Amino acid sequence: MRTDEQVTSRPTDPEAPNVIPGRYRQVAVASVPTLDPAWLTEHFTDREVYFRTRFVVARHEGRVALVEVDRKPSDDLFTVTVSARVLAGADDCAVVVDETVDTAVPSQLAAAAEGFPGVRCVVVEGSYSHVSFILNPAPLRIRLVDVVPPGPAKLLDQVQRVLATAEDLPPVVVVPDLVDSRQLLDAAYDVPPRDLLVPCRGSGMDFPGSAVSFLDERPAERDWTLLGCERSNQIHQWFYGSTPERVDICPRQWLTADGRGTLTRCCLLQEGFESERTGTVVPWGASLAEVRAALETIVERAEVAWTHI
Repeated sequence: MRTDEQVTSRPTDPEAPNVIPGRYRQVAVASVPTLDPAWLTEHFTDREVYFRTRFVVARHEGRVALVEVDRKPSDDLFTVTVSARVLAGADDCAVVVDETVDTAVPSQLAAAAEGFPGVRCVVVEGSYSHVSFILNPAPLRIRLVDVVPPGPAKLLDQVQRVLATAEDLPPVVVVPDLVDSRQLLDAAYDVPPRDLLVPCRGSGMDFPGSAVSFLDERPAERDWTLLGCERSNQIHQWFYGSTPERVDICPRQWLTADGRGTLTRCCLLQEGFESERTGTVVPWGASLAEVRAALETIVERAEVAWTHI
């Protein structure tokens, strides 16, 4: 039975943003004696190709060009091309060889292309030596707001893990905006507080000049400064019946008036996510499923233009 990939397709718009093959098996690699566009067009026209081939990465002396071919409809294993066109010439292409990149994932291709600003086509040889490309990379840039320590920033790690396997999402690049709570403390006090209360233990939770206690251990009350959010303040009131002096570290406070491309977290949110004009918010202890759902909403609202062929 003939599949969609066996049928001659509408030519790719060479100016369309974020053109990415739906499957890397559509991409063939061929060594050629020249990358001259006229020669490539003639060479790959009326030529036998594997029935799934739609694109050819033509290689010559370390440089590449990207060619698209149209095939005759056929149920055979190999078929013949009826035309060819150069989508990106050698001067418009860059090559990345990185075995850590899964070339089936748009955001991983976009991340690889970040090292080549202004380059129209980035060809990537990644995991398993699979070859694919991103043409006219224009990924959605999501601002991720979080507070550290503890580190590394958990939400950033979760987003990166979700995007690392998101074959069905358009290319996304995360732009971390990490606020260091130690700098917030320095900005609030000329001299560090003698006694400091933080929500819990974690990597990097050291504050020179202050004796640090951890709220989740319910220590004996002292005249301390709480470095925490509103939920920590509520817990303190429950434990001790008092409201301490506090430096607020909730990342939600750094959202902007137009944060449609912003993601952060807040411990006052228990489950799911909230998406508002100022940004999208997940719970402090969000699951990967909640992070994925939030990312899908941001992508949908952004209406990212991409061609997943």
